[in-house]
Amino acid sequence: MSLFNYAFEHQLPVLIKGPTGCGKTRFVAHMAQKLNKPLYTVACHDDLTAADLVARHLIGPNGTYWQDGPLTRAVREGGICYLDEVVEARKDTTVVLHPLADDRRILPLERTGEILEAVPGFMLVVSYNPGYQNLLKGMKASTRRRFVALRFEYPCAELAQQIFSESDGKETTYVLIHVSFFTL
Repeated sequence: MSLFNYAFEHQLPVLIKGPTGCGKTRFVAHMAQKLNKPLYTVACHDDLTAADLVARHLIGPNGTYWQDGPLTRAVREGGICYLDEVVEARKDTTVVLHPLADDRRILPLERTGEILEAVPGFMLVVSYNPGYQNLLKGMKASTRRRFVALRFEYPCAELAQQIFSESDGKETTYVLIHVSFFTL
């Protein structure tokens, strides 16, 4: 938690890597609540487009209107945008993250010509499960280097048993975390 807080306070994006069910999503939701920040969660997949993340023109009963996507809303409001299983998204989609994940902290909106500066409090968090992805998918090095990385693992059997007995059988998630800092 202290490492996530440090990244938040220093406006650093976070990458969380770990196996299915180890608590990545739950951890991000917990931290958003502790920081009192709105959380925009996107489940990434092969058909996810940049427009799904950023914004698009839609047709409604009163004509065409602009609708911000979850990434844009988080940038404007100072919320946390969490991209779950980011390696499942198309490469041309994840490239829009680059200017937000480095020192520029901007989001260019090509369709309007607007360049949004992330307000204080905005945080970009991505996760992926290295065991779930196929061999052809992985995060580009140019994307990965922009993030502070946390690696979640399951606790060993003895620790898991201790946690379970101390929690009186209630559902509790504990993970071991390893940290890597990549240069920006």
